Amino acid sequence: MVEPSTSRKKSRFWLYAPFVLLLILVGAWTAYWFIAKDQLDKGIDEWIAAERANGAELEYSSKSLGGFPYRFELVVNDPIYQPAGAPRWEGEQLRLVMQPWNWQHVIAYSPGRNLLTEAGGLRQTVTLDKTSAASLSWNSDTIERIGLQMGNATALIDGETYATTGFSLNLKPREGAEDDLMIALQWDRLTINAAPQGAEFLGDTIGPSRLIGEVRSFFPAWIRSGGNPERFHRALVQEDGAVEIAQGLLDWGPLDLGVKGDIKFDDGLAHGSLGMRIESADELRDALDASGQLGQQENAMLTMLETSSADGGFLTFTIKDSEVRMGLIPVGTLPEPGY
Repeated sequence: MVEPSTSRKKSRFWLYAPFVLLLILVGAWTAYWFIAKDQLDKGIDEWIAAERANGAELEYSSKSLGGFPYRFELVVNDPIYQPAGAPRWEGEQLRLVMQPWNWQHVIAYSPGRNLLTEAGGLRQTVTLDKTSAASLSWNSDTIERIGLQMGNATALIDGETYATTGFSLNLKPREGAEDDLMIALQWDRLTINAAPQGAEFLGDTIGPSRLIGEVRSFFPAWIRSGGNPERFHRALVQEDGAVEIAQGLLDWGPLDLGVKGDIKFDDGLAHGSLGMRIESADELRDALDASGQLGQQENAMLTMLETSSADGGFLTFTIKDSEVRMGLIPVGTLPEPGY
């Protein structure tokens, strides 16, 4: 007699396990996000209270913290901020964005009109489009990078108007040499208030341009200068700093200029080299001629630049003890830092 067979049911654990795991992960992420949001809300309110207690004016019509589930986004409408003894900033809206997995990188947006009122009542205005943003990243020891990108922006500064498109500025301390600052600056178009006096032939619009370089001993010099740009040059000389231009490109009307160089300071004197090249020398020569500024000396310099610029070359100037030479010929002395 044949015994009836019994079949064992297959386990469905592995069929449901991925979905259960997904639900657990979603629940854990949701809990983390809202717990972190509460901590951020508390920290923001504490910072606002501390600033006001220190004498700052800090006002807004509304603020909210959202962005679930992929980011934290603080939105502040009609913000006003003025630390004690500092200029007053007013904006239309401020948005601060941070990824939940990276608490050391913040992106800031402030579209519309931004008004900065100085202590004497002088007003400076910058108007930004919605794509313009500033970013800051840092670690436990130092700032890692500062970035500024402007799609389209206009400004009224010291009574003069400016406009730019495709503007980008990135600042980063050099890894392993944190006193040094690497700089990358470029724009697609920059319109200034008026053409420079005495060089009206250049016009008021600067085309695609770029500067890539480095300032060595930047941070010690910045501290020595007290954060005053007018004192920075002297402070950099006193710190025996240096300036390197890896690539400089300037497209300004008929002037298409390229620059590279490396200048260091030692005991108050400059040493190094500076290279210059031009494209379209004939266009620049014609513009100088039309403006009545093409003399024999200017034409000779243009010819030397044109010849040296062939095949990607540069006209090189050497600098020793702040004296500038072209080959063996002295052409001038670098000015001493003012202030």
